[in-house]
Amino acid sequence: MKPRIFLLALLLVSCRQASEKDNLLAKLDEALEMSDTYEEYFTHRVESVKNMLQSHAGDDSQTYEINKELAWEYESYSKDSCVNYLRRNLALANKLADENKRIETELMLAREYAMTGYHGEANEILARYSDKNIPSELKTLYYRAMHTITGEMMAYSPNGDVWWQKRNQRDTYRDSLLSLIGGSDFEWLDLKREEADANGDDSLRIAYTRQMVETSRYNSHDYAKACFWMSYCVSDEDEQIQWLAHSAIADAMCATKDYASLMELSRLLFEKGDINRAFRYVADHCMPDAIAFNGKLRPWQIAKFFPEIERAYEAQTQKHESKMRGMIGLITGSLVLLALLLVSLILRQRALSKTRKQLETSYLALKESDNIKQEYIARFLSQLSENINTTRQYKNHVLKYIRRGNAKYLTDEIEAEPPIDEDIDKFYKMFDETFLNLYPNFVEKFNELLQEGEGIVPKTEGSLTPELRVFALIKLGITDSSKIAQLLHYSANTIYNYRAKTKNKARGDRDYFEDAVKAIV
Repeated sequence: MKPRIFLLALLLVSCRQASEKDNLLAKLDEALEMSDTYEEYFTHRVESVKNMLQSHAGDDSQTYEINKELAWEYESYSKDSCVNYLRRNLALANKLADENKRIETELMLAREYAMTGYHGEANEILARYSDKNIPSELKTLYYRAMHTITGEMMAYSPNGDVWWQKRNQRDTYRDSLLSLIGGSDFEWLDLKREEADANGDDSLRIAYTRQMVETSRYNSHDYAKACFWMSYCVSDEDEQIQWLAHSAIADAMCATKDYASLMELSRLLFEKGDINRAFRYVADHCMPDAIAFNGKLRPWQIAKFFPEIERAYEAQTQKHESKMRGMIGLITGSLVLLALLLVSLILRQRALSKTRKQLETSYLALKESDNIKQEYIARFLSQLSENINTTRQYKNHVLKYIRRGNAKYLTDEIEAEPPIDEDIDKFYKMFDETFLNLYPNFVEKFNELLQEGEGIVPKTEGSLTPELRVFALIKLGITDSSKIAQLLHYSANTIYNYRAKTKNKARGDRDYFEDAVKAIV
């Protein structure tokens, strides 16, 4: 069971490290995307220092100190700007005839040259000085510059006698520097880390490096440097990537242009197969920043491995493009099939829509016919019931007088009844109201079928003219003139004349006039 538990624990640790690595790389990507914003912060900060130059114009000593602060600000942002302000201070020192300021500036200038790969210029300056002609208050600066140039030249020397010579010189200047600065600040810890490394004491080197991380302000220049050295204190590649990512994030937030962490991180990611990210880091950030800084060291370091990354990126891109072309072909074929299927579906949908509309039309027609039947049946039954009641009452009334032998009274009463025309008028009124209730727009639609100025307008609203009643019955499906005459109590000849006269006024073909009337809804 114990080996299984150990393997499970190892797997969990590995998963956690991978997750932390991915999160850090995501944060680094965000920081790099905000590079312009961080650079604006840097520019605003530097501008506030430059504004102090105007307020102290004429005060050469104060201007000297402000220039020194600006040179420090530009130290990792722009070699040219840093050197420019140091050269201004050199001119001020000569103007003030201040030998200490002149030596201080030249030592700072030599160290800047040494750090940026301009070793010839650095050696030219430092060759003019030695322990004996350096004022005591500037010896720390002198040893710092000598330590930097010997360390840099050691890195570029072959692993032989020259390398050992430069290493011994570096160690000597480091010991001298340690004796002067004392304490346990960041520089002292960094020198002690180097000392432990030179002595091969890994545990002590890791301890000092960890102190550097813990004592430096988060995401500062010192923190970036401490995390960079911490990446050399771990053997696991994922841990190395994490520390380098911490360092690169700090560099980005400090608007640093001269850095090593992102370049080293790109190399590790490339070796682990993350070619896209490695290429993006180098091409979009490392190389442009190195060119902007204008040092010699970083472009040379980038040029050593960038072509390999570029070739791998191009090969991967071509492979992806080949796959993409295959996918495009597959997608194109699929789209063609989908288009054919879509056309088939559209045609089928149109056929279904046409059928549905026909069904809806038939349904509406049936529903309309059913409504008409219901309306007329209801009115017919009502009228029939009323006629039956009237006939029954009248029958009882007649029998009563016949039984009494009073026939003359009945004759007088019948002669006194109103003419039958009144009953016909009532029938017309009932017909008109019923029909217009079913087809309220009939008159308007009917007149649209006639020529301009030939419309038929009823005298009163809610009624029909004789001609309109004829065509109302035609609309209801009664087309036989004799039946129409019988229903409306007109002569067949009158009905014929109404139909012929009206069709002669038709806007279109008179032969299809009655069909158009039937189609009115």
